[in-house]
Amino acid sequence: MNSAGTITGCLTAALACAFLSAPVAEANPVAAQQLPVSVPSIKQWQPGGDGEFALRDGARIVAGGALREPAALLAEDLTRAGRPVSVTSDAAAAGDIVLEENAAAPAPSESYRITSGDRLTITAHDTAGILHGTQTVLQWLRQRTTLPAGTADDWPDYSERGLMLDTGREFLPVDWVEARIRDAAYLRMNLVQLHLSDVQGFRLESRTHPEITSPQHYSAADLREILDYARSYGVEIIPEIDMPGHMNAILAQHPDLVLRPERTTPLDAVQADLVGGSNGGKIDLTDPAAYRLISDILHEFLPQFPGRYWHIGCDEYVSDYSRYPQLADYAVRTYGPGAAPGDVIIGFANWAADIVESFGKTPRVWNDGFDHPGVLSPKPELVVGYWSASAGGLPWLPGGRTPADFAAAGHPLLNAAFTPTYFTTGGPSAALNAPPELLWAWDPGLFVDGQRLPEAERSLLRGSMLFLWCDDPNALSPEQIVAPVRERLPIMAQQLWSGTGGISYPDFRSRTGAVGWP
Repeated sequence: MNSAGTITGCLTAALACAFLSAPVAEANPVAAQQLPVSVPSIKQWQPGGDGEFALRDGARIVAGGALREPAALLAEDLTRAGRPVSVTSDAAAAGDIVLEENAAAPAPSESYRITSGDRLTITAHDTAGILHGTQTVLQWLRQRTTLPAGTADDWPDYSERGLMLDTGREFLPVDWVEARIRDAAYLRMNLVQLHLSDVQGFRLESRTHPEITSPQHYSAADLREILDYARSYGVEIIPEIDMPGHMNAILAQHPDLVLRPERTTPLDAVQADLVGGSNGGKIDLTDPAAYRLISDILHEFLPQFPGRYWHIGCDEYVSDYSRYPQLADYAVRTYGPGAAPGDVIIGFANWAADIVESFGKTPRVWNDGFDHPGVLSPKPELVVGYWSASAGGLPWLPGGRTPADFAAAGHPLLNAAFTPTYFTTGGPSAALNAPPELLWAWDPGLFVDGQRLPEAERSLLRGSMLFLWCDDPNALSPEQIVAPVRERLPIMAQQLWSGTGGISYPDFRSRTGAVGWP
């Protein structure tokens, strides 16, 4: 075993012990003899007598108004699964599936109720809950066409449950992206983050700066198709154009804006390998032209995404500021005496956040850019994806701001713990991929530094994602990536919806096999 493999093995064993001993969320899995299984498992099931629902030949999905689209999608999915149904707005009859928005339905956001009797009725107080209910029904009816009488009530533990796709490094075709959106929706997840720019490419079609658009990119029509598809299944797209680091593809056309160290070290090449590219990916934040370019990009693309969020990035910019004295000089000139070089990226994040907020969106960032504070503080509105405890080293080593530090300042948090939420297709970081069993043993409240938020601030933890990174875009083809993602995505969905308590990992693997994929 090589040294990286040795580190990985020891780390996995140590973390497994920690995670297996950590408290896990309680779940109330439905007994196998009562209902078909679902992934993630539903929260509550109350049997309702000796009757049953039977999906008969000629069955219909009854829905009106805004629910006609979810009804049509469910009809397509059931028909494709060999359970042909039609859609109508007529009165429901025995054997029909009914979709109803109802203000008296379970109140938590995304919650839903399924009542099984002579008909099968999905009720929720919002469309998100209806869509989640249709996916549970789809999973059940793919397994069998009869269901016992009773009532299921279901809701998620965490408000953010998602998948991140690194299409900046490896271009992922439109139909492939849509298939992963569909996978996420099938598991009642609600977010897909698209990492759209990095070392190997800028994947959006730019009119204001056409020189930065890579040959492999999403046209405006492609983007609309992806966004419309995601919306139809209740999945929100979070776009990320990573700045002020990881801008290689952009800066290849603007070499005059590259931040250059005044001294180099032998570690530069190692660092370049670990982050997937040369130090040319850092833009010089002391140059006013850098802000003009970034402003152009933000103003062009922010209106093209209808969701609530925009991810600025702010990761892996500078860890050793002594090599960049120009940043220290700029900080003092711009923010006054006492300012530190780390204030430059905090100032940048706040400046970019103002632009994002001017479009009615909430900015998101990675945590490690804020590990060198001075006189400035990041805006508390920034949603922080916490992936690394270290100020420039391995993500498990201490030295940076803790999750509790961010929570104390009012930041909502996404737990993006490098281990075990990351899967990297190739490159040095691939040796650190956690096995699915470790993701199962983990729980979303445990951050990469081994800490949890104080009880008073745990409401700031929104959830987590499975993060797909393509550090080596030639390591795995898009088709080869599907299997490891599908192995891990159901685990993340279970963790975030109802927890893993009361379910063994072998049992869960059996459940994922039973529900299959849409």
